[in-house]
Amino acid sequence: MRVFTTILRDNLMYLEFEHTYIYLTAAFLMTVTAMIVYNRIIYYRERKTIRQMRRLNSQLLLIMDANKTQAWTYNAKKNKFKVISKKDLTETVLTPYEFSQKFDREDFKLMTDAIKAMLGRQELSDAMTVKSAPDSDGAVTEYETTLSVLRRDKHDMPEEILGTQRDVTEERRRAKENKNLMLRYHNVFNSSLVDMIYYDANGYLADLNETACKTFGVKEPKSLLKRKMKMTDIPSYREMDVRTLEHTQLSSITDIAKVKSMDERVPEITVRSKMYYEVMLGPIRSQNTLLGVIAAGRDITEMVESTHRQKETARLIEQRTRDIQQYIRDINYSLLISESRLVNYYPDTHEMEILSNLSKAGRRIAQLHAVALIHETDQQKAKDLIKHMDKRRLGTISVTLCTNLRDYQRRNMYLNFKMMPITDQDGRVTHYFGLLRNDTEMAYTEKKLQEETAKAQEEEQLKNTFLQNMSYELRVPLHAVIGFAGLFKAEHSLEDEPVFAAEIKKNTDVLLNLINDILFISRLDAHMIEYNNEVFDIASKFSTWCEAGWNRLKQPVDRNIESTYNSLLVKVDPHHLGIAVEKLCAYSALTTTEGHVKARYEYLHGELLIIVEDTGTGMDVNEAAQIFDRFVSEKKRKRIGTGLDLPIVKEMIEQMGGAIDVMSEPKKGSTYLVSIPCELVSFVKKS
Repeated sequence: MRVFTTILRDNLMYLEFEHTYIYLTAAFLMTVTAMIVYNRIIYYRERKTIRQMRRLNSQLLLIMDANKTQAWTYNAKKNKFKVISKKDLTETVLTPYEFSQKFDREDFKLMTDAIKAMLGRQELSDAMTVKSAPDSDGAVTEYETTLSVLRRDKHDMPEEILGTQRDVTEERRRAKENKNLMLRYHNVFNSSLVDMIYYDANGYLADLNETACKTFGVKEPKSLLKRKMKMTDIPSYREMDVRTLEHTQLSSITDIAKVKSMDERVPEITVRSKMYYEVMLGPIRSQNTLLGVIAAGRDITEMVESTHRQKETARLIEQRTRDIQQYIRDINYSLLISESRLVNYYPDTHEMEILSNLSKAGRRIAQLHAVALIHETDQQKAKDLIKHMDKRRLGTISVTLCTNLRDYQRRNMYLNFKMMPITDQDGRVTHYFGLLRNDTEMAYTEKKLQEETAKAQEEEQLKNTFLQNMSYELRVPLHAVIGFAGLFKAEHSLEDEPVFAAEIKKNTDVLLNLINDILFISRLDAHMIEYNNEVFDIASKFSTWCEAGWNRLKQPVDRNIESTYNSLLVKVDPHHLGIAVEKLCAYSALTTTEGHVKARYEYLHGELLIIVEDTGTGMDVNEAAQIFDRFVSEKKRKRIGTGLDLPIVKEMIEQMGGAIDVMSEPKKGSTYLVSIPCELVSFVKKS
């Protein structure tokens, strides 16, 4: 029994040992399997992480390259900079001195000051614009740099600073170009001679120039812009859709008072009359995106009402505006038709640039050349203008100068310069920009208006003098008649009565002739004289007309009438022609006391020529130029007879389509030449 028990115990111990061995083996195998699985998991996770890091690095490189961004770090403990390459994200360690060589000295100092402030926890981040050091070609790159804390130590103090910098050189250049372009746009927009109105993409009023304010009577344009007036508030535009609007040319007739009484939408408009208006609407698009609508128009009410024949037409802009360059071409067209140019003056180079096209480079001329083009009368004004700009003074300049340039009529051109200073961010004047306009026609019109005004004033004065003279001439013979008539009532001798009667008759004739001349010249001025042309023989009546005019000649004066025709039949008004010849001969007789008087006629080249000569007192050149004028004072011309004989002859001859002239010399006599166009019927010359 004891043996059996011992054997059983030994077997149990063996079995127990075997089980323990199996358990240990299984545990070992499970541990190995778990380690292998864990190793594989770690391996695949590392591969996934590496792939993800590569993908992120590639994306980071693409982002940095697309944004033109560079990155670097600064380690405060090591006092080293690390520049991260954009190509492969490799790091290049640089000392502060080596790193500073990449930037402008002043800008690098600003960066170091900002880094110190962040290390001292005075700033959490900072942003600034810095310039690089000039490269071999002298070019400078501008960077927009952002600084932030990359890593902190265990005391939460900044330990490493991350700097990212983006190349903004091209953006700055474009921003400057856009600024200059918008400046030109606003200058041309506001100085345009037509109404310029701009609506945004939603159809709201965004801008309007001073010309448009005057046209519609808008006294406070700022309040109108602030109120956000819609394009469809205008009666002519109410059916339009801004989104589908195309290049449109409109002519409209609007009774503003009636519209305002029925549907008041724009209270800022103060005009009340009917308005004829033409406008060009042009959408401004960029890649099929609507940016706004430009409206260029003008009030043609006065033109329509004065002519009563023209209809509302529009001829302002012919091409569709799709982008800002198209608008520039429209501005170029406006400059062309208004004979205007854009002008820039640069005090640094003392050069003036003249542009006729915003898309092309202008012509530059030196200031000495510019002054040489100015007429000598205005050269001092031009020098003062250039001196004003060279000293970079503020204030708008407006001056009109006479130049040595000639227009198509060979006249000196007048150019108006209206310029304004352009300043930089520091308020320093960099150059002057403005508009050069051709004011030649206006200048000569003003001169002509001044001359005509002076001439009208002189004629008015001469008319008053003439009326005074006529009043005097009427009173003198009238007083003589009244005086001699009164002598009949006083005591007198019968032998004096014939003398009284003769004086009364003489002065009555003078008074009658003067009144007849005044009435006749008044009828001539009113064009109440009718001229009846008929076939008439000049040879038959010419001598009679001359003798009737010479009937006051004294005996020592010889009379001579020359005629080469036995008969000369022409179509003419014989009655008024006879009056003209008779008065001309009568005036010649009044100026001649000795020598001879002569008259002759001839038909030549479709005109009847009549020549009257005398050896009378004659006259100088100035008096001969005024001999046919009615309104000439006694100081300028010695009046002979009634003073109206030659003016009547001149007016009659001119109304008959002819002309009269005089050649004279003091104390040697005068020759009067009359030419009247007429039709020749027949003639018979003397043998």
